[in-house]
Amino acid sequence: MKRKVLLILVLTVILLTACNTNNLAEYKKAAEKTDQIIRGQTTGEFSLITEFDREGLTPEEIRELNYIKDMSGSFNVVYDDEEERSIIRNYLNFGGLGYDFEVYINGEEMFMKLPVVGKYIKIDDMSSLSDEMYHTEDEIVSEDTIAEFSKKWISLMNEEDVFKGKDIVVTTPDGEVKTKEYVIKLNDEQIKILLKDSVEIFSKDNDLKKLYEENIRTMVEPLKDKTFEELLLDIKNNTDKYYVENFTFTAYVDIDGYIVNQIIEVFLKAKDVDKGGVESFRYSLNIKNWDINKKQSFDFPVLTDENTMNIEDMDGDMPASMKDFFGNKN
Repeated sequence: MKRKVLLILVLTVILLTACNTNNLAEYKKAAEKTDQIIRGQTTGEFSLITEFDREGLTPEEIRELNYIKDMSGSFNVVYDDEEERSIIRNYLNFGGLGYDFEVYINGEEMFMKLPVVGKYIKIDDMSSLSDEMYHTEDEIVSEDTIAEFSKKWISLMNEEDVFKGKDIVVTTPDGEVKTKEYVIKLNDEQIKILLKDSVEIFSKDNDLKKLYEENIRTMVEPLKDKTFEELLLDIKNNTDKYYVENFTFTAYVDIDGYIVNQIIEVFLKAKDVDKGGVESFRYSLNIKNWDINKKQSFDFPVLTDENTMNIEDMDGDMPASMKDFFGNKN
């Protein structure tokens, strides 16, 4: 009898291990297939809640912190990589203010519909934004960097980190889709390894460095005196100041093997907090892929003298908050 019980236990362990191995392999296959999508639509919603230590702060300092305490937004992207066409519609809300802006890419032609103003501006006309910022993802971050990061992400997962859940029907703009649920949970140590290794990976990417030095650094006031190397070093050094309370990644894979919905939830808490410092971050991102590899239609607006403005016109027509956002502080 004892031998039978022992045999059942051994078989159970082997079975569970085999299932976990299959779960990891199945997720990896779905992730690789999803990365190969060349046309379709993507929608997403995100939120970032930041809690600060307020003890000893003045009312004015608290008001400034409240401005960036809660941030949320959404986006919708229709794209065709082969035709080099895409339309990106974004909504961003922070400090109680909401902004809509749209980016259009039609081959070599790129332009943006500015928030609040409601007019278009050609990207080539913006002195503070070089073309590199609005080229394809492969030029912002190199393919080698993406491949190395993906390899690191997959290598962090142990067999027991990936759980296959039940069959779930996911509602997308394309309708209801039958999916299989995969849940990935990583611990504090794994996430910190990923962050630190990512810094090393990104530090070798000349395209990303160029984007930061020529665009982001000039647009974001607190970063103007910080080099690319210094920024990455700050991220690496600050990693151990936080503890990962929760990291959950949920992927829903359809019958064709594509990830049609993925949800990321992250909760970080600071170990020690200085006056006015960050106590915690709570971030969530919900992305849905649909219309996968189907022919897309693009409703590009027709630019005219009446609905288009030049960079010189921005200071006079744009609200102060948006001048700061685009780096125009005159």
